Amino acid sequence: MPLPLPNLDDRRWAGLVEEGRGLIPRHAPAWTDHNLHDPGITLIDLFAWLAEMACYRLNRVPERHRRKFLALIGFTPRDPVPSYGMLQFTPASGSAGFVLPAGTEFEGTAPDQRRMPFRTLRDMTVSPVELRALLVDAGDGTLWDRSRDLADGLPIYPFGSDPQSEAALYLGFDEIPVGTPVALGFRFLGPGNDLAERLRLIEESIAHQLLCRPVQPRFTCGKTTPEPPDALPAHHSARVVWEVFAGGGWTELTPQDDSRSMTLDGIVEITLPASAERTALASVAAPLFYVRARLDAAGQWDAAPVLLDVAPNTALVEQAVPVTETFVIDAAATPTGTAPVPGTLTRLTLGVDERKIIQTLASGVATGPELRVWSYRAPSGGMAGELTVEAEMAGRGTGRPDQTFVLRNAPVDSRTLRLYTLAGGMWQEWTRRADFDSSTRIDFHYTIDATSGALMFGSGERGRVPEAGTLIFAVYRSTNAHQGNLGPGTITSLRRSPVNAVLLNALPGAALDQLNQITTNRAGTSGGLAAETLNRTAGRAVETLHAHQRILDLAAEARSTTLDQAGRVAVRALQPPSRGVNLLDLERIALSVPGTRIARARAWAATHPDYPCLTAPGVVTVIVVPELPVEAPMPSKGLLEAVRAYLEPRRMLCTVLKVTGPEYLTVNVSAQVRIRANASAERVRVRILEALDGFLHPLQGGPGRLGWPFGRNVYRSEILQLMDEVAGMDHVVSLSITAGENQGSCGDINICALTLVRSGQHTIEIL
Repeated sequence: MPLPLPNLDDRRWAGLVEEGRGLIPRHAPAWTDHNLHDPGITLIDLFAWLAEMACYRLNRVPERHRRKFLALIGFTPRDPVPSYGMLQFTPASGSAGFVLPAGTEFEGTAPDQRRMPFRTLRDMTVSPVELRALLVDAGDGTLWDRSRDLADGLPIYPFGSDPQSEAALYLGFDEIPVGTPVALGFRFLGPGNDLAERLRLIEESIAHQLLCRPVQPRFTCGKTTPEPPDALPAHHSARVVWEVFAGGGWTELTPQDDSRSMTLDGIVEITLPASAERTALASVAAPLFYVRARLDAAGQWDAAPVLLDVAPNTALVEQAVPVTETFVIDAAATPTGTAPVPGTLTRLTLGVDERKIIQTLASGVATGPELRVWSYRAPSGGMAGELTVEAEMAGRGTGRPDQTFVLRNAPVDSRTLRLYTLAGGMWQEWTRRADFDSSTRIDFHYTIDATSGALMFGSGERGRVPEAGTLIFAVYRSTNAHQGNLGPGTITSLRRSPVNAVLLNALPGAALDQLNQITTNRAGTSGGLAAETLNRTAGRAVETLHAHQRILDLAAEARSTTLDQAGRVAVRALQPPSRGVNLLDLERIALSVPGTRIARARAWAATHPDYPCLTAPGVVTVIVVPELPVEAPMPSKGLLEAVRAYLEPRRMLCTVLKVTGPEYLTVNVSAQVRIRANASAERVRVRILEALDGFLHPLQGGPGRLGWPFGRNVYRSEILQLMDEVAGMDHVVSLSITAGENQGSCGDINICALTLVRSGQHTIEIL
């Protein structure tokens, strides 16, 4: 949404003139001649014109100023973002396995028939692996065969709909190598399992480590504080143990798990020992090699994982490939230094003429950036040589202010962009800036439009100027941004590129031919985003800055003092505020903790969970309920700690924050009822029980069916009305409500603030 700017150009010349003439009798009553020939009227006309021009210019805020205003409040337009996906390989049974190096490039076909390049992000071994069976144990020791559901593409609860301790997923393989890593790609049903959630987790982990890092003195005595690792944190509660059937029992494996205990789309890489053996399980008669993922006894998920697909030989791919450029080496040139080896990083200096032909070349020098060389052929016998490097020569400096060059392979993945200049055998690295406002004449700064690839240098006063003849090199990856979001089955072949020519040089020809036949993406690629426009950046700023007010507006519309009873879809559609100014803010922030699945959150002021009957000034208690399909879902200790750690730096100062789970009070209803003539007694009884179970449900119950409100009493009148509305009912003869272990009551049931109700054992007698 655009940033709402007021219209300041709302005055016109004629209106200003009339207003000026109207003020004459008040300020100059002796002035009686108001005709056009009067010099005073001419001056009024002139000043009205000047005022109109001032209004016109005041209303026209240039884009540059809007960018600066947004930057002042912490919002800058996002650069293009590449898409990601999973690539699966299905080699024929009995074929030889081979290693696919990281960086191998593949091609996909876009809807407009354009070819989109992708590259793998890590090494993987492609082996003939066949997944034949998928069994599920929900924790009760009973194995259920879900192989047909997997083949039909149906969602599967890999650990049951209510995972218990020791619940396990069994994968049976007809063929699987031992001693060789096998990459299993998992996809789960969302929300909260995609790349965006993964990035949120990493960002929050880094922010938390920086926040908790001890303050260092200004002098470090030569020591620097290490930067926090860019790694995915472990799940706050659940821990999955991977095992293989070997030696007549289950042997634990040490996998490389990128799925965060089966909560994110990712890859799990396992290596089977030589002792792995076949066995027959459950209804699958054929002996298979079984690998199982077991929920550790102390672990718990916030919501039951739902598996969409699992595939062996899976590689994570990114729609961003390195840019290369091939130079011709003049036949008369004499390269010096150690000849560069294709595929390695090498420091180079080179001299290039106006035709972009290398005249001088020195490799293995002591200074300068390390550039990856993809091909090299020295000139010999009067024949020109060739050099391909992972860089692009953007141009040659002119020495003039405001030099502009355009990178040929835009859009640019700006996270990978490095810019260098080479003059007189000396390399210089330049730093990217949003503008040159704070640059001085000695700063090596540049700006770039990542979408168009327009590269600009300073004026000499604001940022240095590349001198005449200076060679300009850019090292970056090229991406098609949002256009790289392709559908399933669109990435099917290797790309012809200098990178593949080196990385796949050792593979036999049969393996290369096989790759073009066994490659596909079973799901579409996603996450690619175009560069953010200025209006969208302004809209994002508005959503963030107005988040608190919009939460207040939603609560007012719902006529509720808590977001817990304002409608879950509407609440989650709102942007979470950056700080918890009030209880509503804390509730919305608690629902958005990265890596968690929370169904409900309720904040109470002046309440302490250990002393619920006393007023505790300065204490705020947040109650969270996970998305578990059980009668009384309770958060794990890990979930409570994750929510507390996320809320702690966002709470108001001088408050004590407590995060806890709900207490449950079982409500039992005993009633005698009369039904209408010709009504089925059994059907009426079943309907009454269903109505009571639904009304007293902690997640879907309550008057608004938004979950039983925290601290709301169970009113006898509502139970009577609920039963009276059941089809076939005539009237209720007697009603008794029991709360927990207490005796039956003919009145209402009082509920504490931290308590939810759940439906118990009801007794309905048909008279």
